[in-house]
Amino acid sequence: MKKIMYTIFIFNFLFSLLTAILPLLVYDLTKTPSTSGYVLTTFMLALIASRLLLFKFYIKELILLKFGLFFYCLGFVVLTIFSNYLLPFYVGAVFFGIGVGTVAPALLTMITNIDGNKKLMIGLHNSFMGVASAIAPLVGVFLFYNIEQKLYLYFSLFFLALTILIPSFFVKAGISDNDDSKNSTSKFNKRIFKLDYLSNYFTFLLTSISYGSIIAYLPILLEQINLRIDMFYFFFWSFFVLAQLYMPAICSYLSEKLLMTLSILIIALSTVLLGFSSNDVLLIFNAVMFGFSYGGLMNIFYNRIAMVKDNKSKTNAFSIFGLMSYLGVGLGAMLLSPIANNSLTKVFIISAIFPVGALIINLLFASISNKRAEWKTRLRA
Repeated sequence: MKKIMYTIFIFNFLFSLLTAILPLLVYDLTKTPSTSGYVLTTFMLALIASRLLLFKFYIKELILLKFGLFFYCLGFVVLTIFSNYLLPFYVGAVFFGIGVGTVAPALLTMITNIDGNKKLMIGLHNSFMGVASAIAPLVGVFLFYNIEQKLYLYFSLFFLALTILIPSFFVKAGISDNDDSKNSTSKFNKRIFKLDYLSNYFTFLLTSISYGSIIAYLPILLEQINLRIDMFYFFFWSFFVLAQLYMPAICSYLSEKLLMTLSILIIALSTVLLGFSSNDVLLIFNAVMFGFSYGGLMNIFYNRIAMVKDNKSKTNAFSIFGLMSYLGVGLGAMLLSPIANNSLTKVFIISAIFPVGALIINLLFASISNKRAEWKTRLRA
């Protein structure tokens, strides 16, 4: 378990550190905000391709882990050698996309197999991810502004990536691995395509578009007004972690549907306000609101998926959910890139429309589900 938790921490630390400074690195090279969006779009396409392969073929979690971490390290190798050119950023984005696309669902499946208390394991996973993601931007921004030769920066990240690739060959499979997971082709459990799950996927896809606009363009916006992205990410991820700890308790007092509605509304409002964050107080306020709400949504959705018993289906469900998340991030970067070159403030105003759309879709799915339940009750009567 220690090796898996270490892998979760370092994997997310590296990803969050790169997420925080990659837009700054690309902007420093090209001086155009939209290029950052194009690089993230490349990452998204690579991730989608890897997830589609996971849907077609079942590959054991340990093999996925080693395969993904290899490409993760390869991405840092490319940036280390060719960091002065733009094209390697696209190549690196492909390797990172493959790495994240395979490692993330594998880790989720492996950790939920460790202990029977799946909600506890999901909470631990998201908490480790949140702590790593809160610290990483502080380190990343410090290194960005204090290391002139970026070669040393990339080499340090590559070395750190090696510390999770090498131990992955000594990680043992979870004790809950099912015997029926040995087939080479993957079969979906129909449960993960039920109406309730579909609404979860679409809801998180649309809310993640707002997060995508933050990843791609907020560092550049803050750079232009002499604020720093590490301040935002520190509070964002700190309250993301708190959401993992307190959301289960809050769910005992308030219904999940109400919490989802409130969370989506807060995400939309804080996204708009980020475009007008001209001081640290407003920036921190929005980071807190967005982080707790986004983390709360993820906790609710992941706990639902963790209840799927079959490993193949659970890995597929986590893959679909992660795909929706990263697809949203990529779409946010891509769809808003034409606007970014004209006005970064408008980027956040427009991106707030997507969470509102998520709320409408979620309410429609809930209404359809209720009508179906009433119809079934009448048939039984």
